[in-house]
Amino acid sequence: MTRDERQTPEELRGRVEATREELGRTVEALAAKTDVKARAREKADQGMRLARSHRTSLIAAAGALAALLVALEVRRRH
Repeated sequence: MTRDERQTPEELRGRVEATREELGRTVEALAAKTDVKARAREKADQGMRLARSHRTSLIAAAGALAALLVALEVRRRH
């Protein structure tokens, strides 16, 4: 490496700082992936939001299922 290719102390500090920031982001991402409790909570919240957005359809489906079960029970008894 020639003298012209060498980096100044400021450039080296900048590279070190950028590397630290990148490493910090990587560690945070890995920690988030291993936080099973938080991931499960997010999935549950996602399911609740989906259920709320389809509330009418879910109520209709539950009613149809209840009617089907009643009809099957009545048929079984006769």
